[in-house]
Amino acid sequence: MVRRWVISFAALFTLTLFWISFCPMAGSADFPRKPIKLIVTADIGGGEDSEARALAPFLEKHLGVSIAIENIGGAGGKIAFERFQKTEPDGYTLITYTFPKSIIIEYMTKTNYRTKDFTPIYAWSRSNHLLVVHTDTWKTLDEFVKAGKTKTLSGGLPGRGTPSQLAGLETVDKLGIKVNWVPYDGAAGSLTALAGKHLDFTICIPATATALIDAGKIRPLVLFSEEKDPFFPEVPLSKDLGFDITPVPGIRGASAPPRTPAPIIKVLEEAISKAVKEPGFVEWAKKRKVVLHPLTSREYNSVVETTYLKAVKFQQMLTEK
Repeated sequence: MVRRWVISFAALFTLTLFWISFCPMAGSADFPRKPIKLIVTADIGGGEDSEARALAPFLEKHLGVSIAIENIGGAGGKIAFERFQKTEPDGYTLITYTFPKSIIIEYMTKTNYRTKDFTPIYAWSRSNHLLVVHTDTWKTLDEFVKAGKTKTLSGGLPGRGTPSQLAGLETVDKLGIKVNWVPYDGAAGSLTALAGKHLDFTICIPATATALIDAGKIRPLVLFSEEKDPFFPEVPLSKDLGFDITPVPGIRGASAPPRTPAPIIKVLEEAISKAVKEPGFVEWAKKRKVVLHPLTSREYNSVVETTYLKAVKFQQMLTEK
């Protein structure tokens, strides 16, 4: 009797293990079966929104279902992040944003989400930061720094809680200059103000400044990066000018909700990796000077983990200024 019970239990245990291991695959074998929602943590028209909408048709091609873009702006993305934290982990609701703003917001205020709980899928672009001035003012970073040490400069703050804000704070700290920050809702506002000579400078990602740079309205003085920007090769790196300033770059990609099964992530990762290599998307990125810098799910997750190690610095800089 005991022997029969043991054999029955062993069989049941083996069947359970088989079901646990097989079930996720079975559930994703026909994934996706319906449209996928892609949440953008900003209003229509910005960089996040533009990239998502440019990528969507190619993603539809490789997934075989439609992609619905839902813009959830407000509080720098906090509203979208908190809603996303509770989303069903079935692969039908994803989110795209400029990382690491989610972590920055975590350390600026109380939140009901954690970026480390999200499931990274794939990142496709990377943006470092430029310091730009009006063309009628300084021609070099050295001239700019000398001015900033003799008077208080007005700097455009392109969004509280954004990577650009953190880059600006770190830049000012490392350059040792005096700045009065003027807040804006985004890079467009601060760049327009700079072009109109209402500011002395602003910090932004290259893609947002392209039109005004090409029009000769503003001048980039320095790029904060480990390597040259392929679209602005003439702009010197901060390290080449004697300054150790390398803020965390803005990374754009897609993530799934917490606890999304690995087989579903694999399907999504493969589809996005193919979509970003489509000639149409590559051409779109080239025209807008968007630097494509692919990161796999594992690589993207590693960046998230590394960025958390710098979170204390974020908190100190964002609360002290």
